[in-house]
Amino acid sequence: RGFATGGRTLQAAVAAQVAAAGRPAAREAAPVVEARVAIRFQRHGRKKKPFYRIVAADSKKRRDGAYLANLGWYNPFTKETYVNAPEVQKWLEQGALPSETVGVLLKKAMPQLALSKK
Repeated sequence: RGFATGGRTLQAAVAAQVAAAGRPAAREAAPVVEARVAIRFQRHGRKKKPFYRIVAADSKKRRDGAYLANLGWYNPFTKETYVNAPEVQKWLEQGALPSETVGVLLKKAMPQLALSKK
């Protein structure tokens, strides 16, 4: 309130005033970093009895939080795995990066898959 910013944020307005006065700004604006999509495990089950879903999720979200797509599951006790191969391939082509553990699992489940090392 009370500041005439012309629809800009206060920080942008101050930087504009400093630039207009002929002095360099105190600091540059931080670059915008967008989150990537990660293919990773989401833990389910109960205590000492894990069961994992393979999901595509925003890398900034917590492990068991919201996800974009359910791509399969893995049971570590029976070593059973289900992978929705076409859906995984779609996400990988769009730039999603698998975690190390999921990458190993995908290589075993889908030998024709060539994971890029980024």
